[in-house]
Amino acid sequence: MKNNFLGVLKSGVAVVAIAVLAVSCSKDKGVAPANNDASANSKLSVNAVPTSNTYTVTGTYANPAQGPAGYGTIYVDLATGAQSTSSFTAADVLFTSTNNSVIQTISGSTLKYLYAPTKTFASLKISDFAGITAVASIGRNTSTDPNAPNGWYNYVQPGGVTAIASFYILVTPASGSPYALQVTGATGDGTTTSNRGVYTIKTGVINNN
Repeated sequence: MKNNFLGVLKSGVAVVAIAVLAVSCSKDKGVAPANNDASANSKLSVNAVPTSNTYTVTGTYANPAQGPAGYGTIYVDLATGAQSTSSFTAADVLFTSTNNSVIQTISGSTLKYLYAPTKTFASLKISDFAGITAVASIGRNTSTDPNAPNGWYNYVQPGGVTAIASFYILVTPASGSPYALQVTGATGDGTTTSNRGVYTIKTGVINNN
């Protein structure tokens, strides 16, 4: 059950695999309003991520004894929430490594993170990430400074894996629209020898610099 799964996460041995998932969710690309629409532009200046969507990424049951490599990689299209264990053209990010909790980007894209308690997801701007160095991956927070986390989750007793509030990710592809991404929740099912993870992510196109 959940407690067994979270105990395995703490040990660093368990690996959660997220398999192909059909997500039922409508997607608005969040296209910027026309320049001649003054009221729309005014709204855009406040809500730089005017449209966001929430998707559930569900893993398959697997034995953690297999290690990280045994559970593969999950590719996710942030525009639709479509997911696959194989790379596909529309994929923007991938969930990999231990517990499939490490987020990376597709080759050619960049990944940045920002901890900003004073910001909301809707108000995020590309300029908020200016000066921040791109990273190869984002997973568990290992920072000892509570005001400067370097990962999207902490392990907190007794609940286990806990998503860090106000921790935002910027995914910038080689071409196309940049996306804001936030992991808002993480739960688990199963036992210490057969378990899966369930992640909730929020994402939307950033339309304002």
